[in-house]
Amino acid sequence: MRTNYEDWKESLDLYLVIANLDLALRTEKPGAITDESTEAQRTFYEKWEHSNRACLKVISYTMEKSIRQSIPKSESAKDYLKFVGEKFTRFDKAKKCEYLSLFDKTKYDGVSGVREHIMKLTHYYNKLKTLKVEIGESTLIWRVLESLPPQFDVMRTSYNTQKIEWTVDEMIAIVTQEEDSMKNAKAQSV
Repeated sequence: MRTNYEDWKESLDLYLVIANLDLALRTEKPGAITDESTEAQRTFYEKWEHSNRACLKVISYTMEKSIRQSIPKSESAKDYLKFVGEKFTRFDKAKKCEYLSLFDKTKYDGVSGVREHIMKLTHYYNKLKTLKVEIGESTLIWRVLESLPPQFDVMRTSYNTQKIEWTVDEMIAIVTQEEDSMKNAKAQSV
C-alpha cells in the first residue's frame, strides 16, 4: 500500500474495474437464494459472491501488513474497505506528524556530506507532498539553510539579500561548493 490512502484506493478501484471484480463494491448484497429464486437471481448471487471474495483478497493483499492486522474481519468487501479507510486516516495523520517533525528538527550533523543532508530533507519534503501536505519549494530551501551550522551563515545572508530565489538544484550546487571551499580552506590551514 502506498503512503497515501487516496492513491492506493484509486489504484485499487482501477484494478477491480479492469478485472471486472467490482460488483460487490457497486451493489448491495443480494438476498439469500431460495427454492423460489429465478435462474437470473441465482446467477447474480453467484457473481456477487465471487466479486466479494475476490475484492476482499485483493484489498487485503495490496495493503501493508501492519494495517491489515489492525482491520476487523468483515464478510463484506464494502464494509472492509470502509474499515481500511478509517484506519488509514489515523495512520496517515501519524505519518504526517512524523515527517513534519523530521523536516522541522533535522540538523546537519557534519558527518555526512551537505549534499546527503539536503537529500534527506528533500526526501522528507517529498513524503509530505505525497501525504498532501503542501509546503512549497521556497520553504524547503529556507529549512535547509536554517538546518546548517553557523559556518554557513554567509550563505543564509547571501540568499536572504538576493532578489532571486534559488531552486533546489541551485541551492545544492551553491551549498556543496561552499562546503568544498570550507574543506579546502581547512586543509590549507593545517
